[in-house]
Amino acid sequence: MSYNIIDFGAKISDLLQTKAIQSAIDKCFLSGGGEVVIPGGVWRTGCIRLRSNVTLRLLTGAILEGSDNPEDYTGYINDTIEPIDVYEQGEMSRCIYPFSRWSNGLIRAIDAENISIIGEPYSYIDGIDCYDEQGEEKYRGPHCIRMDNCKNITLVGYTIRRSANWAHNLVSCENINVDNVTVYGGHDGFDVFKCNNVSITNCNFYTGDDCIAGFDNVDVTIQNCILNCACNAIRFGGTNVLAENCKFTSPGHFGHRWALSPEDKARRKTATEADNHNMLAAFCYYCDNRTDVRNAPGNIIIRNCTIENPGTLYTHDFGFYWTCNRELESIKFKNCRVVGMASSIMHYGDVDNKKMVMEFENVTFEDTKCDTFIKAKNFDSIILNNVILDKGADRTIITDGNGGNIVINNSGEFKQTTGVLKGFCEE
Repeated sequence: MSYNIIDFGAKISDLLQTKAIQSAIDKCFLSGGGEVVIPGGVWRTGCIRLRSNVTLRLLTGAILEGSDNPEDYTGYINDTIEPIDVYEQGEMSRCIYPFSRWSNGLIRAIDAENISIIGEPYSYIDGIDCYDEQGEEKYRGPHCIRMDNCKNITLVGYTIRRSANWAHNLVSCENINVDNVTVYGGHDGFDVFKCNNVSITNCNFYTGDDCIAGFDNVDVTIQNCILNCACNAIRFGGTNVLAENCKFTSPGHFGHRWALSPEDKARRKTATEADNHNMLAAFCYYCDNRTDVRNAPGNIIIRNCTIENPGTLYTHDFGFYWTCNRELESIKFKNCRVVGMASSIMHYGDVDNKKMVMEFENVTFEDTKCDTFIKAKNFDSIILNNVILDKGADRTIITDGNGGNIVINNSGEFKQTTGVLKGFCEE
């Protein structure tokens, strides 16, 4: 069955259409499922809750435009059709706990299955950079899409712009299929935590923060995507993670908004040319203490990718706030081209768990600008197979004497030396 929001009283108006849109979703859900249609036009709304067996379809020209009032994103808490049990939770668990103010979203799904958001060409979800002085960093508002404990999720075809916090935030979900989704501006593009079986294909991320992020994820595939950012392209922790046939690019089309003045943030201004637009790392390891990590992180593979102008190709500093949970055990870069790397590849591992294997196979570095190629400590092995650096590039590998083996094959001569290496938490 198909349900058009116009038949439930939705109108193109400056007034919020939350009630009409939610009524269409509720009717579809209570009737056994089907499709809720958003026609072309601008439809202003606060939070709407997507339910099991419901597809939200945005027709060509449809724009779901979020409210500029952060208080309009809390209505799901009083839901009578599928009531939720709200309880207090500490700040450290804010991204895991589904009912904090930080977890609010324009589209919410909780304990749902077989749900879809399908966008036809030129359909948009617009977070309008909703300002919230009680939000993260005292200005970030709701996410565009937040899902908790859901399964069998399909996200296809739409564009998200100006997300007030993350464009997508999925926690404890499984069987996630994302295809042909575009993100412009906002903060992170796609964040998953404690999720299983995630596929992200043919997507374009032009973000003011990380493109793809999260940790404690299992079986993740990222294919044929553009990753353009003003922070980290992939800031991730997980088990069995593959990124292939992707293009990582910098500088970012959208800058990071953190340096804006409080007044400019309240005005929802975008970052200026003077603000950071640069990619910090193509891959930054991520695994903090907000949740128990179910599996040993590892078997992360980045292959057949082009990486342009990264701060660095890879960075990991165990013990720092964002990387203080379980150690990463293996990462491999294969058949990649890296252009314009500015800083050293860095792995500062866990002194109590030196299992890390870092491998580079058939990787070409062009226009490399860093004064030390690799800085590493507390690892099992570093393997370079057919690694090509441009003429004159630094070929130094520094360890602190507390590392494992360095294996170099068909890669020319490297200078191996020891020195004092201090991470962020040791400075």
